[in-house]
Amino acid sequence: MDLELAVRAAADVLRDARTVVVVGHIDPDGDALGSLLATSAALDAIGIDVHPSWGGRDVGTPPAPLDPALSFLPLRGRVRAPEDLPPSCDVLVCCDTAAASRLGTLQPLVDAAGTVVVIDHHAVGDGFGDIRIVDDTASCTGVLVLRLIDALGVELTPAMADALYLALLTDTGRFSFASTGPADHRVAARLLEAGADHVGVTRAVYESASAGYLGLVARTTGRATVSPELVWSWTTREDLVDSGAEPHETDGLIELLRRVDTVDVALLMRETEGGRWRSSLRSRGGTDVAAVAQRLGGGGHHLAAGFTADGDPADIADRVRAELRTHAGAGSR
Repeated sequence: MDLELAVRAAADVLRDARTVVVVGHIDPDGDALGSLLATSAALDAIGIDVHPSWGGRDVGTPPAPLDPALSFLPLRGRVRAPEDLPPSCDVLVCCDTAAASRLGTLQPLVDAAGTVVVIDHHAVGDGFGDIRIVDDTASCTGVLVLRLIDALGVELTPAMADALYLALLTDTGRFSFASTGPADHRVAARLLEAGADHVGVTRAVYESASAGYLGLVARTTGRATVSPELVWSWTTREDLVDSGAEPHETDGLIELLRRVDTVDVALLMRETEGGRWRSSLRSRGGTDVAAVAQRLGGGGHHLAAGFTADGDPADIADRVRAELRTHAGAGSR
């Protein structure tokens, strides 16, 4: 379905709905969180009974908590605990989610919903959803949510603008990624005109850290290994305890590794409670890390992707290096 037709179809279905659940992927980043909050606020503005949330990774695992630095977001109080969601709904809206499995413990809602709307910008996915507002050339899901809000005829509020600015800011890497274009700056200007607190959002995401974060950075960068194909490091649960850093503060460490200008690909592995390693990949532009991540069971974008793996960090780094050597240049642009 054409993107504009999909946006209009989604708006029509949502206007007729009584109950809507809006979800993001597990461990939501700024794009997923901002998108689901803005979508929920827009639906609430037209009188829809809306329930925003996100799930845990596995049954019995609670969903990731909201990053304390984002507690200033006016819409944060709308988020429902998974156990408080209705068992079924007229429409399920999935934000920034390329595959149903990325909903974690909320995946059963896909089958329980009357209609499933997917709003996403990932190139790789399982194609789930009845109405798909998907554009892999979009810099973030938030810009697609803005198109839906416009189709619904809802006027942007400062709170919606904050949420969408969070989505745009984080998934463009502060407007530094290659996927960022003139249209994104026009969206940013529109969000500022609508009342987005760009200073507050930027400070919360990029300029707020605990004292323990410094120790976490020292540990992670101190054990970093640099090879011609890859710069890599890892963090353990023990690192968090010993340093006193917050779990969410591991999120930006990959960008420190990516700064090494003699290597195109960076890898950061973070130990999970189950002993597995959540692995993030970043490219400076010469490698399609989404293709690498997909071959290792994950996915993502051309310059930013991830996967989860078993083993020890050195073994996982060897696997990534092997993929880079085998498929050198594949998908690069």
